This record gives sequence, C-alpha cells and structure tokens, in this order.
Amino acid sequence: MELMKVKFVVPIEPLPQTRPRFSRFGGVYFPKSFQEYKVTISKAAVLAMQGLEPMTGELKAVLKFYRKYKRISCRYGDCDNLSKAVLDACNGIVYADDSQIVSVTCTKYTDKDKPRIEIEIQRAEKSAELTIDKANDIISE
Repeated sequence: MELMKVKFVVPIEPLPQTRPRFSRFGGVYFPKSFQEYKVTISKAAVLAMQGLEPMTGELKAVLKFYRKYKRISCRYGDCDNLSKAVLDACNGIVYADDSQIVSVTCTKYTDKDKPRIEIEIQRAEKSAELTIDKANDIISE
C-alpha cells in the first residue's frame, strides 16, 4: 500500500530561505545556522517516514509556521521563503523531488511558548483539476 499522507512537527523557530553567501575565494555557501536548520527538518522528516520510500505523484503541502514573536520586518521572511526552506529540506525524503508539489498552503502564527513548524504532505486531489475544467467550460460558454 502506498503512503497517502505524512504529517509531522519540527520544534524549531522557523527561518526563511537565505541567500547564498560568496567567499573571497569564489566559493558559494549558506550560513552554518541555516544549514543546521535544514538538517534538523530533514532528520524530523526521516523519522516521520519511518523507513518508507518517498511519496510519488502529485502532492500538496500544508505548512504552518509558529514563531516566537510577531515580526513585521522582512528579516523574518514571507511564506514563499519559509516554505522554500522546508520543501528543500524534505526533498528526497518525503518525496522524490519538490517538483511533485503542485499546491502549497502556508500560514504564519505567533506562539511565544512553542515555536515550531507543522508539516503535512499528502496526495493532491484530482477534483481540483475538474473544478478548473468546469470553470473553463463556464467561461467559454
């Protein structure tokens, strides 16, 4: 039987995807704290998968980011950058490639006592395609 859904929580302060840094010798790297962040998410994904093969087919992701403080600054990151870091960390573990993700729902919350990321990956529903087709039929009439 093929896995239909995986859901897990990573007890960590959410971080947005950072831009790569360039060394004076021409190398490209990410800050150590960000690398450790992605490794923590990857380890949680491995535990959640319990040795199962990565999911196949079209998938949707529901990501909930709970941060300690409500920050208005760009430094905290928007949903796009928060999601990118998580989806990259799950690549090759929860799914074979992040190109399988066809839908992402991202929500940011504040929880000063329990910062965390709630991750849910599941099969994409085919009904969404039918809804789009129906909408196109109505528009073209």
